This record gives sequence, C-alpha cells and structure tokens, in this order.
Amino acid sequence: MNKKPLFIALRVTLITFVIGNVIAWISGAAPIKFAEIPFSTAEQSLIADGATSSATDKDAQSIAMIYFLHNRLDEAAAMVEQARAEQGASDSLTALAAAIEVKQAGARLDLLFGQRKLWQLKQALTQLKSVSDKVPEQFDVQLLALWAFASVPDISDSAANAQIISHRITPVLNRHGIPQPLAASAWLGLTRLSLYLADEGDEESQASAQANARMAWQAYQQIGFHPAWLQQESDVLEQEMKELPEHG
Repeated sequence: MNKKPLFIALRVTLITFVIGNVIAWISGAAPIKFAEIPFSTAEQSLIADGATSSATDKDAQSIAMIYFLHNRLDEAAAMVEQARAEQGASDSLTALAAAIEVKQAGARLDLLFGQRKLWQLKQALTQLKSVSDKVPEQFDVQLLALWAFASVPDISDSAANAQIISHRITPVLNRHGIPQPLAASAWLGLTRLSLYLADEGDEESQASAQANARMAWQAYQQIGFHPAWLQQESDVLEQEMKELPEHG
C-alpha cells in the first residue's frame, strides 16, 4: 500500500486545521481571559453567610450574581443551579444563566474554527432577548441583556437589541431611584453602546451617538460609588472617550 497519498492528505488536513483556527482566533474566536476580580469585605461576608444552613433562597441568586460579576463563571453557574433547585425558575435566574453562558462562550477554547463558541453565544443571546422582551420593566434583567448585547454588537441583531434596551432603562435611570452600583453599571453599558454606534451610520447618526456617549459617561462619573468589577471596563472606556472628536 502506497502510504504517500495518505501522509499528504493528513498533512494537508492538519495544515488546514491549524491555519483555519489561527484565522478564526485572529477574527475573535480565541479564548478570552476574564480576569478574576477580588471580592470586597461585604461580598466575602455574604458568600460566607450563604454557605450556612440559615441562608435563604434569595442568597443563592445574590451569590451567583457576585460570582458572575467577579468572573468566577463556574461558581456562578453552580449557584444558579442551586438557586433554581431551591426557588424554581425565574426570569432573573434565566437572564443570569444566559449572561454566564455569554462569558463562558467567550472564554471557551474551540478548535472547530470558533463554530461551537459562536453557536453557544447565539443560543445565550437568543435566551436573553426572549426574557428581556418578556419583562421589559425588570431592571436587573434589562441590565444583564444590555451588557451582553453591547459587548458583541456585531453578532446578529445585538446592536439593535441593545438600543431597544437602552430606550427601556434610560428613563428609569433618569428618575434616580436605582442603587448606585447598578446605575453605574447601566451608564457604563450605555457608554459602550454609544461609542460603538459613534462609528456606524451616517454623519448625523454618529454625531448623535457621540453626544449620547458623552452624556452617559458624565452620568457614570457623577455617581459616587464605582464597584471594583467595573474598573477594568471603566479604564477602557475612559481611553475611548478621550479619543472622541472635540465636537460631535
């Protein structure tokens, strides 16, 4: 048996596989490293209390959110499952589970040219779209969806979905009844979205998006408390805001 054609075929397949994955990774399929963020003293206390027998059903959901915000994704997913087992399914838990899936898709090592990552991401975004449309008045759900869609605006209809959510939550934010950490997160998410839109569309649309970015960034800066889990994103957006044209 002539083994040469077999070796040639194997080599071509291997080269194609490697090159294909390199191109895919350069295009965004490479694993994203979500650095773990240290817990505050209060968060450590809440997590410790949640490990006791006196913990309530709501504690599991709160702890899941803390883990998620600090990029402890496996722990966050486990706590979501615990919360579901204890209190049943809820819109908040469904949205949180989908948001965790979005980050897990980004962190995933995918040797199939990014196709499994993309499938997982689109499934999670579809779930977020469904639950956010179901409860448009529920702020925590809208905030999770805003960040997910604004983080991947080029995937499917994410940019359009993020804009819909921005119209839902901006009036609520302007009434000043939202806890500071959530308000800070929302204004930062709106800044990210507006900066993306500032590079899209015609000149008039770009000027409007630039104005919205400045407004959202100013609102974020005026909030007195910025939690640690926003710092990295805040630093990135601060640099992008400095690069905006003087007048837009």
